[in-house]
Amino acid sequence: MGWIFKIVLAFIVFSWIFRTVTRFLMGGVIRQAQQQQQRQTQHQQNRPPSGNVNVDFNPGKSASKKKSSDNFKGGDYVDYEELKD
Repeated sequence: MGWIFKIVLAFIVFSWIFRTVTRFLMGGVIRQAQQQQQRQTQHQQNRPPSGNVNVDFNPGKSASKKKSSDNFKGGDYVDYEELKD
């Protein structure tokens, strides 16, 4: 009968130690995750809202440099057929 008491007592002590250590270790992990989330939130708040474009510098067009997009006349016609379900 004494050995059952020792096993139950050992189980209670080990589970208490395991819970304490787990809370200590997980507390650090959770704290780090919260700090990372706060940094991401601050970074997103500092960004300009999407859809708005700010142009800081617009260089003038030079006659000697022409982009290939300026010479683009259009693409090829692609024939397609509409499928019905």
